Amino acid sequence: MSQERTHVLIAGGSLVGLSIALFLRRHGADVVLAERHPGTSIHPRTPGYNARTMELFRAAGLEEAVRAAGPWQLTGSGLLWAESLTSPNHHWLSPPNARGAQEGFSDVSPCDDAVLSQDVLEPVLREHAEALGADLRFGTELQSFDNGPEGISAILADRATGARTMVHADYLVAADGANSPIRARLGVGRSGVGVLEHVAGIMVRADLGDALGDKSFAICQVNNPGFSGMVRVIGDKMALHVPYRPDLGESPGQFTPERCVELARAAAGIPDLAVEPLDVLPWQTTAAVADRFAAGRVFLAGDAAHVMPPAGAYGANTGIQDAANLAWKLAYVVRGWASLALLDTYDAERRPVAQLTVDQALATGREWFGAALPSDAGAIELLDEVTLKFGYRYGPGDPFEDPRHPSGAPGTRAPHVWLERDGKQVSTVDLWADGLVLLAGPGGAAWTEAAARIAERDGQPLRPYRLAGRDGLPSTTSRLTDGGAPFVIDRDNRCLAAFGITSTGAVLIRPDGFIGWRAPETAGRRCGAVLDDACRQVLGRANS
Repeated sequence: MSQERTHVLIAGGSLVGLSIALFLRRHGADVVLAERHPGTSIHPRTPGYNARTMELFRAAGLEEAVRAAGPWQLTGSGLLWAESLTSPNHHWLSPPNARGAQEGFSDVSPCDDAVLSQDVLEPVLREHAEALGADLRFGTELQSFDNGPEGISAILADRATGARTMVHADYLVAADGANSPIRARLGVGRSGVGVLEHVAGIMVRADLGDALGDKSFAICQVNNPGFSGMVRVIGDKMALHVPYRPDLGESPGQFTPERCVELARAAAGIPDLAVEPLDVLPWQTTAAVADRFAAGRVFLAGDAAHVMPPAGAYGANTGIQDAANLAWKLAYVVRGWASLALLDTYDAERRPVAQLTVDQALATGREWFGAALPSDAGAIELLDEVTLKFGYRYGPGDPFEDPRHPSGAPGTRAPHVWLERDGKQVSTVDLWADGLVLLAGPGGAAWTEAAARIAERDGQPLRPYRLAGRDGLPSTTSRLTDGGAPFVIDRDNRCLAAFGITSTGAVLIRPDGFIGWRAPETAGRRCGAVLDDACRQVLGRANS
């Protein structure tokens, strides 16, 4: 058996696993990914990715590629109720907590939502991760692993040839789905209301041509005597999601090719529609969160860590945001820039967010589709869309803030402000794309000087920037400040207020776009020592 070595081993090559691989490589960590299926998903599943997720893709350099892969223009809200796909009896269902499509998110983000299916997004993630050097092994199964104090020893098997490889890794990430074998092996339980519904996901090929008329939707709720369930149409394929009742003896095996054809024709409202059955994938609508997101050197992410009802498409987005939080921490630890204590913050930060988001998905289904909440779910107040997507916080205090009125406090997402860098418009979101960022006010040269010294001393990516006001660079055309850091010009004079600092203050922004530390004003001669302590705190090295 051959032996190999890597920093991080990922089990699961769907959206979350591919995102983790991509983000890890962006930060220079070695990664091997094992996915048992021979390729990316053929099922469309998640219909869209919210603007916060698109910020992460923007920082990783693939926002444009994602949008180009799925230029899907929707009619109405994109959510349709109809007697059948071709029936004139239909209406649009407005999301209960969303701003109108014409409003977008320009006041809080440089990005808007993207509407495309999972089977379209996954190849984009795969291509970019491989281009960065990620070792992605499809058709490869994780057969066993040892979660030792010094690292992970795992056996991977090629499902086509049977060849086995021993991979030694510093860490293992379980992105292996809702029924995660790794989570079960670790003995990690889940809490929540549990299974709400059993669903058969049916994929067929059926060209509706012009039969849909001017209806372009992300999801359609179809109700008629022959079909009741959710439908998506992607090109010449239809995805049908049909509930079934195991308690009444029903099972996925009852969805034979013949029945799939009947259901597709009933959903379409075309009795003689040509239908080719492709696949049936059973799944469960579930609301549950793992009791731990980490065990030794193993970390849970995506559906392995949390599952939630599909209303709002929060599950995939939450998983990708898990990936961004975990990847930079793993990368900084394996590259020697951070201590092991940093990894403890993954569970502390992401598990409360997952619990809150599961509740919001339940409440969204209640308000949107009239879904009854289980009695043990309790009372859940539905948050507005902007707050839910951008306002969640890490650390003590309120779990959310209003991102339209950002506090700039540590633990909150760094607010979006348009700036000018080297004559080009950039967002504050673009500053943290490559690592830790120190953003100082116009009078914060002492902070940027200290950041430059720390970066050189520790050999880590810590990039300082200094703000200039609407009049541009102060008394010089140089691109460098007195503190040896590039200028970014704040022509609207919004940045200081958005981050809650004075002209002599500074903030430290983490590689996932969250604020790790803030000094509202200068610390005088102690700027170097104060910033050094701050960097140690953010990187889990406070006691080292």
